[in-house]
Amino acid sequence: MTNEFIDMKNIFFFLLTAVIAPVVNAQVVINPQLPPGGLTVKSQLWNLSVVNTSNGSIQAQIELSMIDASNNQTVLTATTRVLDFPKGMKQLHAGEAAPVTYNILSADYHLNGSADGFLPVGTFQLCYSVIRVDLETSERVAEECETVVIEPISPPQLVNPPDSGETDLTHPLFNWLPPSPYQLFTNLTYDFNLVEVQAMQTAAEALQQNMPLNGQGNLTTTTLQYPASLPALDTGKLYAWQVTARSGNAEVARSEVWSFRVKAPLPDPGKTSLGYYTRLKQGDAPGFTVCYGILRFEYLNEANDRQAPFRIYDISQPGRKEILLDSTLIDLHYGEHLGQLDFTRSHVLQDTHVYLFELINSRKEHWYIKFQYHHQH
Repeated sequence: MTNEFIDMKNIFFFLLTAVIAPVVNAQVVINPQLPPGGLTVKSQLWNLSVVNTSNGSIQAQIELSMIDASNNQTVLTATTRVLDFPKGMKQLHAGEAAPVTYNILSADYHLNGSADGFLPVGTFQLCYSVIRVDLETSERVAEECETVVIEPISPPQLVNPPDSGETDLTHPLFNWLPPSPYQLFTNLTYDFNLVEVQAMQTAAEALQQNMPLNGQGNLTTTTLQYPASLPALDTGKLYAWQVTARSGNAEVARSEVWSFRVKAPLPDPGKTSLGYYTRLKQGDAPGFTVCYGILRFEYLNEANDRQAPFRIYDISQPGRKEILLDSTLIDLHYGEHLGQLDFTRSHVLQDTHVYLFELINSRKEHWYIKFQYHHQH
């Protein structure tokens, strides 16, 4: 009987220990309190509440693992200093958790080990652990994981053609700004989508429902010329466009949806009057005109050059392709100079392509005009 009593006592003690152990471990609860506006910087990771339901205070560190949800790769780990958690609830913030030791485990996310800085963009699992620290041992007494989506501070920003505006070009040049912070992204590329907006549709509905007139992916620049090989855009229609940014082939943000129209062409002043000339300008915002065979320009020749070299570039595609001409010199006179270039006989320019005319004077100043060329009929 004695041996049976001892065995029963051991079994009872084992069962009691098994029941009590989880209760002891459950005496600490950690709750992430992430900002409602979304995570952007490291300091926001340490907005936490820790509830200590034991009878006394404990000494503990908080460990964090940040795991990419797309591939289960641990991006970084972090550990706070040893903190005191009295009985009850304690609110934490970055200043109280500091100093925090960060360990960057992947070079693909452009992070550094400092306490400041932006977090990578994507979907991540944040796992927090409370590690109780005694003189001789350490014990994990609480753990909590939460999945978060970290978005860029700013998605791609469309620039041109302007929203609800007009463009002079039937093969327009589209450009936009990258998402920010730009340095956080790896192999940043863009998807471009242009559609026609039908009657009774919003621009956003058209992007979702209509077949693209021009859809391109894996663009590495923030500029796209509507291809000359595609039909010209119609002056009587409404168009909508959007850009999607991708980092390492994963979508990170979409721009707003913008709409525009193509301005109906005015009668060609060059055909009706010899008095219409477009002024050459310096800088990145040259004047624009439509050229029907003869390009007429106005230039202020303060350098008193008798001649000046010029170049013509095709900018209908990304980059500049210089056009080879028989002559690259223009005769000038001092002051306001009205000049013209006749392309009707050379056939070196292509119909509806957009070109950049550049004049370089003796002061090494570069003067420009942009024009869309149309064959005379």
